[in-house]
Amino acid sequence: MAVSSSIIVETSFGRLKGKNVNDVCCFSKVPYAEPAIGSNRFKLPQSPDCWNGIYDATGVGSVPPQPPSGTSAVMGAYPMPQDENCLHLDIWSPGTINVPKPVLVFIHGGAFMTGGGSLSCYDGHMLARNTGMVVVNISYRLGPLGFLAQPDLAPPNLGIHDQIAALKWIQHTIGSFGGDPDNITVAGQSAGAYCVAVMLANTSCRGLFHRAILMSPPLGMKLSRAEQAKPLAAAMLRVLGFDSKEINRLQELPVDQLMKALKLLQAQPATSTIPGEFSLPFTPVLDDELIACDPLDAIKDGAGAWCDTLIGAAREEFNAFSFQNPVFMQLTEAQLQQEFERSYGEKGPYKLAAAHAARVPSTPGQLLSDLRGDDIFNQPVMEFADAQGKHGSKSYLYQFDWQSPVQGIGACHCIDLPFLFGRWDIWQAAPMLNGANEQELQDLSDLFQGALTEFARTGNPNNKGLPVWPEYGGERVRLHFDRRIQFQMCSFS
Repeated sequence: MAVSSSIIVETSFGRLKGKNVNDVCCFSKVPYAEPAIGSNRFKLPQSPDCWNGIYDATGVGSVPPQPPSGTSAVMGAYPMPQDENCLHLDIWSPGTINVPKPVLVFIHGGAFMTGGGSLSCYDGHMLARNTGMVVVNISYRLGPLGFLAQPDLAPPNLGIHDQIAALKWIQHTIGSFGGDPDNITVAGQSAGAYCVAVMLANTSCRGLFHRAILMSPPLGMKLSRAEQAKPLAAAMLRVLGFDSKEINRLQELPVDQLMKALKLLQAQPATSTIPGEFSLPFTPVLDDELIACDPLDAIKDGAGAWCDTLIGAAREEFNAFSFQNPVFMQLTEAQLQQEFERSYGEKGPYKLAAAHAARVPSTPGQLLSDLRGDDIFNQPVMEFADAQGKHGSKSYLYQFDWQSPVQGIGACHCIDLPFLFGRWDIWQAAPMLNGANEQELQDLSDLFQGALTEFARTGNPNNKGLPVWPEYGGERVRLHFDRRIQFQMCSFS
């Protein structure tokens, strides 16, 4: 039974009330910037105002306005109130707030369109309680609110600027919540991990955190320039019945109309002829300031060497998107061959034969899913780890191999998330965990959570529960998390 009481903390912005639940102090919807509403909708995040009285941070959280998640078929759905006033943090601090503790900051994924730090599946209570760390979740602008990139209306990459503003607030204020501002680790998953890579590659972000964990970053994603985002805003206006040149209407429209435009655009037939193409409507863009070049290219040139990193991916990342997807289910061998030739040119037939030999069952849909996953996630993740080691920083690499009991899901994108947060009472709603052994889930969670948080605490993931985990370094060693945890020497294909 949960035992709860109130707690008041003093910050430089004012007094703030949270609640102590089973010896973890919990704070929800803590503002790190001015509300991004009204005239601030498409502005860079502004420092929050101080408040009078006591700010109530005990209520129910909320997530940014968004459409349904594209990964709910494997992750499940976690309903939460949506609010355009979304520049806030959720904070969990174990024990007494007077003792400085390491800080783990989590940046959620969701294809830059969905998710939120307040989602129940990302609840940090157990993570904080189990590890003794202060856990902070960032919510940031998504979709058209965060990644519209329109000249004279919406600066590019607002969602990442929000995250940077949050990290500055955390560095300045987390001491009030028992966090150590000199021991901050940022952990991102999927889109959130891509944003961490962006920050690693930008010199202005140095010092915002001290270590970084990247879970399944889509580093193979190719970015467009900011100027190329113009047609998307015009399309949103057209489906709502407005002149496509009336760009300023997007500043004034109610947020539910923006979400309606997204729904109408998503309902339109796909224009790409490439089966299973990884294409997202709203993404970061090259802007010559925050993102001057592809972040992986910058990392390969040594831009991220200032920060020790731990990075990994799931074995079958793309199964989260191919599961029950007609495009993959109906794919023919001839179409598959064409895609391998598109990717590998004259080496296509050889690569396809090797793929068939390495997969059971080797259906066209599964092999295409493997191809997409390797291109977008698995191969670039190894390149990232390799580059970090070559340029002198500590780098640890993992692969999450534990697979769902549900046929067709495998070790898919997002499957490692419940093992980090450990809230099995909440994650039991995830289809990807249907039929799993509860003790097996808990035991693997203890090891995975323990390794990642030990890295966050000390810069080294090794602890008593794991085999020795060496740095990636010149040996190119990767740790595999599964029912049996073991190492593998990596090679580039």
